[in-house]
Amino acid sequence: MAMAFPPMMLTLLFLLPVTMVADPSLHTNNDSDLAALLAFKAQCSDPLGILGRNWSTGTSFCHWVGVSCSRRLQRVTALVLAGIPLQGVISPYLGNLSFLHVLNLTNINLTGFIPPDIGRSSHLIVLDLSRNGLSGIIPPTIGNLTKIKTLGLSQNDLSGEIPYDLQNLDNLRHIDIGTNHLTGMIPEQLFNNTPHLIDLNFGDNSLSGPMPPSIASCPMLETFVLQRNQLSGPVPPTIFNMSRLQVLILSKNTYLTGPIPGNKSFNLPMLLNFRMGGNNFQGRIPSGLASSRYLKAISLSDNSFVDFIPAWFAELSQLTLLSLAGNGLLGSIPGELSNLTLLNVLDLSSCNLSGKIPEELGEMGQLTYLHLSDNQLTGSFPAFVGNLSRLSMLGIQSNHLTGLVPVIFGNLRSLKCLDWKQSFQRDT
Repeated sequence: MAMAFPPMMLTLLFLLPVTMVADPSLHTNNDSDLAALLAFKAQCSDPLGILGRNWSTGTSFCHWVGVSCSRRLQRVTALVLAGIPLQGVISPYLGNLSFLHVLNLTNINLTGFIPPDIGRSSHLIVLDLSRNGLSGIIPPTIGNLTKIKTLGLSQNDLSGEIPYDLQNLDNLRHIDIGTNHLTGMIPEQLFNNTPHLIDLNFGDNSLSGPMPPSIASCPMLETFVLQRNQLSGPVPPTIFNMSRLQVLILSKNTYLTGPIPGNKSFNLPMLLNFRMGGNNFQGRIPSGLASSRYLKAISLSDNSFVDFIPAWFAELSQLTLLSLAGNGLLGSIPGELSNLTLLNVLDLSSCNLSGKIPEELGEMGQLTYLHLSDNQLTGSFPAFVGNLSRLSMLGIQSNHLTGLVPVIFGNLRSLKCLDWKQSFQRDT
């Protein structure tokens, strides 16, 4: 999943200083800044000629595209070239920009390593190198950037372990190193000194080992994403008691196990997105979710929960996705689920549900995906589905249904998949 971070460009709007022409009488020593920018340009192929037309020594570099300078000293404080297809490597000379506050080089086709010299830009507040083809390790010298608030290295080809040195970033608000090839354990002390952390995304890597309990010492945390790794063991129970948390996505780690705390130890009142599918969680469906009234998405699919479908799901009126597939569910499908009038996705497949499919589900006019395959459901083919005009996928195979497909079924103009013989990949 992509992550639920605020756009980093919004951060930049508040950080970029206004570029002004310096007083000619003011003597400044900015030759090193000019040299650093020219060295960066020399390492880029610039196929559209954007820098070639604009980055000219006949013009003050404070007027160059993507460059912002301080008012008084005319030193480079920001280099923002996001989205410009430059195709090159990061020059180590950028580390000589000693007044740099913002470095945003997202999505400009960079390759090669992140130079350790970046760690010399001690005034950096935003470092965003996301959506490139950068390889190698995360330089431990980034731990020297103690003023940094936003660190974005996602969607690259970075490998190796998360440096222990990142535990020095005690001003960190946003960190996204997801969608790389990082391995090893998450350093145990990484979050001991990050009291201002709001967003964390380490998803889509190959991290292993236990989840550090220190993450629960981040009282401001709103987004916590660790999906698609190889983490193991129980989730520290204190994580389920973080009052500001809105997004908790731990799906597809396989080796996460144990029960999820009940309502006495589960207090996530601001929770919007709760995805725990594709793990080995056990016990009952966590009843504490009943108090998370703003929930929009719940996925507990492909675990080892054993329970009846709780009736309190029907009280979560903001739900648009509910997936409980691939668990040991018992009993019947509650007709009260029809109260979820905003629901788009209902996946109860591959459980052990029995009884008839409740006709009340035909009142869920927003449903686009209804998957009830591989259960023990009985009765006739659910004629009510003809009322679900938005339905694009219906899965009811491998049950004990009888009768003919009703003529009203032809009303489903949006239907693309009717699952009688095949299984569909679940969104966990």
